[in-house]
Amino acid sequence: MSENGEWRKLMQEKRLQYQLEIQSRRIENVLSKHDLAARVAGGFVQPRWIRFDLAAHVGSSLDRLREIKQELLTALGASDGELAPHAGGWQLHVARTEDAPVSLLDLMTITPSLPPLTLLLGLDEHGRALHWQLSPDELPHLLVAGVDNAGKTSLLRSIALSLALQHRQSQLQLVVLDGSTAGKFETFTSLEPLSLLPHVLSPVAYDVDDYRELLDFLSGECLYRQDQQMDTPKIVVMIDEVLKLLQSDSKRQAMSENISLLLQRGPAVGIHLLLTTSDPEAEQLNSSFRMNMPGRIVGKMHHATQAAAAADLPGTQAEFLLGQGDFLAVLDGELTHFQAAYIGEYDLQLTLEALNRRRPQPLLAQQIQMEQLGIRQERLQDTSSQTFTATTSGIEFGS
Repeated sequence: MSENGEWRKLMQEKRLQYQLEIQSRRIENVLSKHDLAARVAGGFVQPRWIRFDLAAHVGSSLDRLREIKQELLTALGASDGELAPHAGGWQLHVARTEDAPVSLLDLMTITPSLPPLTLLLGLDEHGRALHWQLSPDELPHLLVAGVDNAGKTSLLRSIALSLALQHRQSQLQLVVLDGSTAGKFETFTSLEPLSLLPHVLSPVAYDVDDYRELLDFLSGECLYRQDQQMDTPKIVVMIDEVLKLLQSDSKRQAMSENISLLLQRGPAVGIHLLLTTSDPEAEQLNSSFRMNMPGRIVGKMHHATQAAAAADLPGTQAEFLLGQGDFLAVLDGELTHFQAAYIGEYDLQLTLEALNRRRPQPLLAQQIQMEQLGIRQERLQDTSSQTFTATTSGIEFGS
């Protein structure tokens, strides 16, 4: 087996062991909630199923376990499963979810070291890793366009994790604004776990006031860097559904001006924007805006006109893409079809834990005043662990 193959195998085993650990905790949390005297004693992983062995005291009832079967499956994120008595205890068989077409962690293990500020995007149609490097001249910013379920938000999440894994936080800082909610209701989207990255300057922003505060800060940071002639640490600003910010209430004009400033002056001082939109034809995305976004990622579109607006290039046929991470990359008139890298829940938790083992204070030209932003803070909670062992015949685990 090649060196890359060995690393891939080791990574898959490590991720599976971590997944089993998390799933076992979730099973025991449900059992504890219902006062059932049972625990996960071990199990075995098969190609399509995972078997959990449940050890229980005599007083526990199979009927009670069956009553909470659906709750157990929901906690595990599984759609199918079976619960049956076995050897004085019970076994829970859970269907394994299919692996992502392109796993971000797998892709990173087989990709050579990348230059600074390189976005690892996915695999092209020839099976080669596709990556772009942010730079003031060739790729100052990036626009990702596509209809709902095209995979825009998932791609942002993967890019954020790949950047965090490649850079120390003294080299790179991240700012994430989730415009998909536009402050209409309290929610946490799939970008919320990025709040736990050591590289983020503040938790993911969902509220209009938080958007404004962060953009005011970034504009001030940009002007300060210009005066001081400095461009480090690099700052990558991710805005999901940017039009929701530009179309919001009376604060729209100020936010629009801040974004324009960052588009025009940011790259020269190490500030880059990664933006997504579901409507590339919107009037807010004017010629000045587009001129500063030479790099385009285009997902599934409703029709050819919308596809042409997204790519700034006719005839891409993006209206025939499949969605769910099926993208076209457009740069310098060249078009590349690729499947976006994906990071699932368990891979994400594994990566966050690894990155948070050492978490020094972020470094900035000007320190952001978190207490002035009033943005929600989330804390990591310590969790207990369980021992898992990789074997030649599969993954066995036990307490």
